[in-house]
Amino acid sequence: MEKEIVEVGFPLKKQLIFYHDMLQKHGLRLVFACITHDVYYAKNTNFDGLTEKQIKDKCTRLRMSGGGINTKPLGDNKKMLRQEKQLVSQGYTKVFDTIKFDFHYHKDGMKTYIQLQDILDLGLLVYYNNTDYDNFAPDKQRELLIDELNTYGFKFKQTDLCLDKLRSFYYGKKMFSKNVNA
Repeated sequence: MEKEIVEVGFPLKKQLIFYHDMLQKHGLRLVFACITHDVYYAKNTNFDGLTEKQIKDKCTRLRMSGGGINTKPLGDNKKMLRQEKQLVSQGYTKVFDTIKFDFHYHKDGMKTYIQLQDILDLGLLVYYNNTDYDNFAPDKQRELLIDELNTYGFKFKQTDLCLDKLRSFYYGKKMFSKNVNA
């Protein structure tokens, strides 16, 4: 059985600048920002009852990103169009088309990044995982991730649920879970 790695992804209520300032006050700095356009394709587009990870694993994702700090220019989408054409010729169907503004925050000593993502038609979310916690049971990983996020100024409760991006788009309503990576 594969070990479950927890990643949390919580919806945020305030504007991006609030969280940017909050993270900076806690010693983190913005080290990466870009626009990301993800298009997901699948052969079987019935995702009823699947988890976020199961949906993601059934899809082939095409990504175009850039246009931010410490990134390349976004560029044209000719390569993506060629890949899309190839997938469609193999029987794939486009199932999700997402655009997000992605901001990564880091400070010395951190192994990973706190990501703020403003996802079109979904809202602003914070995503976080920490490889230091991978050997713990999933519930303990989740607890540690929430506790750590709260040291940076967030105010999450252990009972707060994560917002599943792909499940939300699939069902046309906000769908929640304890782990966006399960």
